[in-house]
Parts: sequence; structure tokens; C-alpha cells
Amino acid sequence: MNTKTYIIPEQIIDAKEEKALVTLTETYNKMVAPGVAGKAMAKVGEVIPQGVKDVVASTGKKISETELFLKSMEYLAKSFQTLEQFAAKVTISEAEIIKQVNQISPDNEITSLDEICLVRSYDLSQVVGKYKFVDIIAALAEGAATGAPGFVGLPFNLVLSTFLFYRAVQSIALFYGYDIKNDSAELQIASEVFMSALNPKGKGETELSGVIAKVMLLTSTTTVKQTVKKGWTAMAQKGGVPLLLAQMRALANSAAKKALEKAGKKGLEKTAFTEVFEQIGKKLTQKSIGKAIPYIGAFIGATIDTAQMVQITQYAELFYCKRFILEKESRIYALTGTEIPVIDVAQDTTEQN
Repeated sequence: MNTKTYIIPEQIIDAKEEKALVTLTETYNKMVAPGVAGKAMAKVGEVIPQGVKDVVASTGKKISETELFLKSMEYLAKSFQTLEQFAAKVTISEAEIIKQVNQISPDNEITSLDEICLVRSYDLSQVVGKYKFVDIIAALAEGAATGAPGFVGLPFNLVLSTFLFYRAVQSIALFYGYDIKNDSAELQIASEVFMSALNPKGKGETELSGVIAKVMLLTSTTTVKQTVKKGWTAMAQKGGVPLLLAQMRALANSAAKKALEKAGKKGLEKTAFTEVFEQIGKKLTQKSIGKAIPYIGAFIGATIDTAQMVQITQYAELFYCKRFILEKESRIYALTGTEIPVIDVAQDTTEQN
């Protein structure tokens, strides 16, 4: 049992966090609304001159998307360590995350990811917002640099940009206290969130991504409060919100177990990312053909990769912020092992007024 003493707020989930669940859902609904993605890509297209588009169209006929995908998979298989080294330069460390979180935690000194559940979600969201800007700048720089050589650099650009997107989702998970480095199930969840972020309007290509899509629509923690003290089994038996959270974790555990048997812990991220890339790589090649034109590819690469990073980090932040609120009480109980008073936020707010 954890012997450290914590200051636990009287209201584990305050009125502002309850309200945030509704706001986050509304933002998600706008994100997946018909035509939104098309309008976003249209705006990207508006900044590309027509002459460039004509060259891109003719280039696309000469370059096989299958060939690009195969070369990208070949690069991924041989040079994952190089990929990690490039990504490490712009990937935030766990120590830096804890340092930043401590700046918004006046009551408790945060020394581990597990303790981040003691912080308010809206304070974390502000910190994540600043971090996302760094990722967007990294995507812009990477897209320009690797797009400049044209087709020669395209396989590297495709794999590196995708890996940077992948790592950005992991970093957001870490900010909310989900240990994707040491918990293989959390790495699997982050991988599914990443794939969902690339296609937010999709109905869920896997069972786990389907559950994640359902979590994105939740707007209440009421049923979670009634079962947090009884563990995951009780939550699953309760149905509703607790069942979804328990199901998501169970599906991730199952996928993680298979991945560990296949690759071991050291090779887990490579295996997970390779499987993700195999599923989405062919779709990504269609967007990458424009980067095959030397020099012009730098402009197109920067534009496309930046737009993609904005979409992915927005989706990931919506998911993890919402999940953080929904699981907050159960995580604090698991951390402290103490009885947590359950307060009806709506009633408490009424009494205050």
C-alpha cells in the first residue's frame, strides 16, 4: 500500500470538470460532423497554387502508391532505431512532464505519473495546450525538411511524420498520467486513439477503437461514482459508463498480451507502431504523393503534416481529458487506498447558490 500522504480535495470532480465533459463532447461532435474534414483539407488545398497541383497530379501517375508503401515498410523494418533517435529530439520526457504538472499542483508534490490524477483536468488541459504547439511546430519543420528532396526522401518522410504523430498521442497520454512506457495496455490504447484520430469520422475498425468512439460521447460520471470503490469487475457488472471503461481496458490488455508474446517488452513499441502503420500506411501514401516534387515538396509536406498534427493532437487531447475525468475517482482510490466521499456535484452547487 502507498504510505505517502495526499491532500484530496473535498470534491474529487468539481462542477467545472463535470461541465467539461459536455463541452468536450460538443467539440468532438463538431470534429466528426459531416463535411468538417473535407473543409479542413480544402483550406489546405487553397494555399497550394494550381500550377503545383497540376504537377502533383502528373507526378502521382508516375509514382506507384504501392511502391511508396513497400519502401516505407522496408525503411521501418530496417531503421526503427534511427526513427526513434529523430523522434527523441522532439519527444517530451516523463521527468519534464512531471515537472510541468507540479507547477499546477499547489496541494500535492507530484513525483510519479500515478499521482497526476490529483490535479484538475482543466489545469492539465492548459499545460497540454502549450505542449501541442511544440508538436505542431515540429511537424511543420519535419514536413519541410523531409519533403524537400522529393521522392528520394518520401518513404522516410512518411514513416517519420507518422511516428511523430504517434509519439504526440503518447505524450498527451503521459500528461494525463497514463503510463504508455511501462503499461503495455496503455500503449495499445494510445495506438488505437492515434488511428481513430487519423479517421475521427470512422465507426471503429476494431472493437477497441469502437469502444473509444463511445467513450468520446459520454457526458456524465454518475454511474462511475457508484462503483469506483468496488473495482473493475463491479464496474463491468454495473453496465453503462463503467462497463465501457472496463471493456476498453480488457480489450487493450488482450491486445498487449499478444504483442508482448510476439515482440517482448523492448520491441513492443516497434511492433505496435508497425501494426498501426500496416493498417494506415496505404491511406497515408495517397496524401504524400505531392511531397515527391523536389523543393515544392517541402512546402506541401509542411502544410499537410502540420494540418495532420493539429487534428491528431486535438482528438487525443479530447479523449484523454474526458477519460481522465471519468476515471479520476477510481484512480485516486487506487492510489491512496482510502475511502473517498462521493459528493453530488449538482446538489452541492445548488446548495452553494
